[in-house]
Amino acid sequence: MSAGALVPEAAPASSGVPLEAAGRWRVPLSVKLAFALVGLVTFVLLINGGVNLWLNYEEAKRNAVQVQGEKAQAAAERVSEFISEIENQIGWTTRAEWRRVPLEQQSYDFIRLLRQAPAITEVSYLDPAGKEQIKVSRLEPDQVGSGKDFSGEPRFRQAVAEKVWFGPVYFRRGSEPYMTVGIAHSGRNPGVTTAEVNLKLVWDVITGIKVGEKGYAYVVTSAGRLIAHPDLSLVLRNTDLSSLSQVARTLPATGSAAPPAGHLTELSDDLSGNPVLTAHARIGRVGWLVFVQSPVSEALALVYRALTQSLMLLGFGLLLATLVGSVLARRMVVPIFRLQEGAERLGGGDLSQRIAIRTGDEIETLADRFNQMAGRIQEGYETLEAKVEERTKELSATLQQQTAMSEVLKVISRSAFDLEAVLSTLISSAGELCEAPRGFVYLREGDAFRAMAACGYSDADFALLRSTPQWPGRANVVQRVAALGRVEHIADSLADPELDYPIPVSVGIAQALLGVPLKREARTDGVFVLSRSEPRPFSSRDVELVQTFADQAVIAIENSRLFEQVQARTRDLSQSLENLRKAQDRLVQSEKLASLGQLTAGIAHEIKNPLNFVNNFSTLSVDLIDELNEVLAHIPLDLWVREELDELTGMLKSNLEKVVQHGKRADSIVKNMLLHSREGSGDHQMVDVNALVEESINLAYHGARAAKPGFNVTLAKDLDPAAGEADLYPQEIARVLLNLIGNGFYAAAKREAEMGGAFDPMLAAKTRNLGDRVEIRIRDNGTGIPDEVVAKMFNPFFTTKPAGEGTGLGLSLSYDIVVKQHGGTIEVATEPGDFTELTIVLPRSGAAAAKRTGPGSVF
Repeated sequence: MSAGALVPEAAPASSGVPLEAAGRWRVPLSVKLAFALVGLVTFVLLINGGVNLWLNYEEAKRNAVQVQGEKAQAAAERVSEFISEIENQIGWTTRAEWRRVPLEQQSYDFIRLLRQAPAITEVSYLDPAGKEQIKVSRLEPDQVGSGKDFSGEPRFRQAVAEKVWFGPVYFRRGSEPYMTVGIAHSGRNPGVTTAEVNLKLVWDVITGIKVGEKGYAYVVTSAGRLIAHPDLSLVLRNTDLSSLSQVARTLPATGSAAPPAGHLTELSDDLSGNPVLTAHARIGRVGWLVFVQSPVSEALALVYRALTQSLMLLGFGLLLATLVGSVLARRMVVPIFRLQEGAERLGGGDLSQRIAIRTGDEIETLADRFNQMAGRIQEGYETLEAKVEERTKELSATLQQQTAMSEVLKVISRSAFDLEAVLSTLISSAGELCEAPRGFVYLREGDAFRAMAACGYSDADFALLRSTPQWPGRANVVQRVAALGRVEHIADSLADPELDYPIPVSVGIAQALLGVPLKREARTDGVFVLSRSEPRPFSSRDVELVQTFADQAVIAIENSRLFEQVQARTRDLSQSLENLRKAQDRLVQSEKLASLGQLTAGIAHEIKNPLNFVNNFSTLSVDLIDELNEVLAHIPLDLWVREELDELTGMLKSNLEKVVQHGKRADSIVKNMLLHSREGSGDHQMVDVNALVEESINLAYHGARAAKPGFNVTLAKDLDPAAGEADLYPQEIARVLLNLIGNGFYAAAKREAEMGGAFDPMLAAKTRNLGDRVEIRIRDNGTGIPDEVVAKMFNPFFTTKPAGEGTGLGLSLSYDIVVKQHGGTIEVATEPGDFTELTIVLPRSGAAAAKRTGPGSVF
């Protein structure tokens, strides 16, 4: 049969084709293939040509758009440079020192600014209050000191707030565009320099932008008003371009603060209605828009030329494809028939069928691949089911393993330092993957091993396991792994006479056991055990999997150990740092007091002799006045003379008594100053601390009541019987206690006086045994001490009492006695308006130790 003829085809008797279709004309395969191939190639070429045309068009358009956008951006940058130049010209009049120059110099600077910047037509200086002081203008008379108030206008308020302010564009005299620029001066409380800028000069910038032969650039405000255009008459007529589609789409919508999102470049119409390709860019600081546009015919000329060339190539390709498709279709018919026959036999179940084609082209290769496929199908048919089942099991096991490892890693990341939680997750995941319902993890404790985590056990059974430590040996799997440090696999525990499985009887017998050591640096730190209740050995894959989980357990144990070490080391370092800080504070205070003590000792010795002279001769002078009065009593004198003498001698005697009184007070101060230079008063000895505290409280209380009969305070004592004795200078410590208790009485009485009697003053004393040290606390509910006073309260001569009531040496001397003489500490805790508590800590052998190490030591 000819490949190209249309022939009637009779259906075979066994084909099952209806009789009415037996005489139907059929198109031969070669014709169908030719038409199909040509149609397919034609369709592909059409699609390819159309896509190429579209891509070429889009690429050419994109290039034109990119060029147009770059020109728009460049134009925006040039306009921005113009604005920046104006700002820089104004900026040299806003320096901080400019405000201090004379008004004549400021006016001259503004005139020079107008000369250097032709675009500026008027410049003014507003002082920090917003009042106009100087105005220099090209269009109006200059003004100095006008005082016009601009403090409420944006040119002043926003310039001060934002440093630089650009006002909206307005049209002066209805035609020329202007803009106000305000720049705040440097320094505190600044003034503002404002300038009126004629934007007509932006025309020079815009006309310098070349956009092809017929293209041009123009600038509009955020409201669509034209402020720069090559045709200057449009600018002078205050042209509104907001009606142009390309401008309208870039302007902010009504009620919106920002412009709507739009295309950077688009096709639209110009003022004359001609189609143009336009691009815009925004000048961010002033909100203007720069538009660059070119006629579409000029911008897309290359696009139209590319379209014409692509259409010509597409027509030639279609003609060539039709010819080649017809030839190839005719050559492919016979081999394809053979492939069809072979495929039908293979589909009928004849897997031994092979096709012999020798065309030397891809059809021959296809026939060879067909033969190889048939052979592989025949081979694979026999083992397909077994392979599918085996592979499915492997993939399922791998998926379970990956899922379990993922869960373990999540637990480790969430509870990196909760060792028990991590180990429980590891043993549970390993048991699930290895089909072992029970398992446990033992960790080393010294030479023994103790259960730390388990799965498949009740709380009571796990508690029993945990209470039974295991030692290396042969009695069970834990002992064997601990002793040998290697994997121990017991397929059937009932067949091992040495085995004694360490689990509660209520759990049942575990016949299959697998133990894996948890090793770190060749040392077994634990044992990882899984068990099955039936004698089913663990596979090599199970062993490898459990070893993987064991490695994760070792990492978790090491992380937990390192975390505990870091925490312990952090606590030690924090304590050491705190001790060092306290010791440093004591050392600084002690050294300061020691140096001041040496200085005051020298001064006190120099003052002592003349002070004794003043005191002695003042007392003697009082006696001499008494003798003078006795002598004058026997001399007859006029009454007024005697009265005058009595008054003078009385005043003289009163003054001398005041000299004696203040001299004694000065002598007391000198004695206290001398105490700073002494190592101790008397001998140190073992003293009952509680007795010393109680005696000091009683003595201070009765002394306070004697000095002020109406004084009363509630005393609270909490003396620790275990406080015992300490090696002290008793007189010195008693002096410290009397000082602290006296200060507490003073503070409590002062608060009572401030509150008008609606207050119960109280003082509490407490002792506590600290082993090799003893603690004494004195607490009052008085006025408290402010923080700034606490920092200086131990300084010599520092006092908050009124003049004549305190020398400022009591706390300084107390600090010296506690720290230097006894090697102890004294600390203050206070809350202003609530309480003050002083804590003294004395070493039990403090006086003897301080005497050995020297008077200036604090350690």
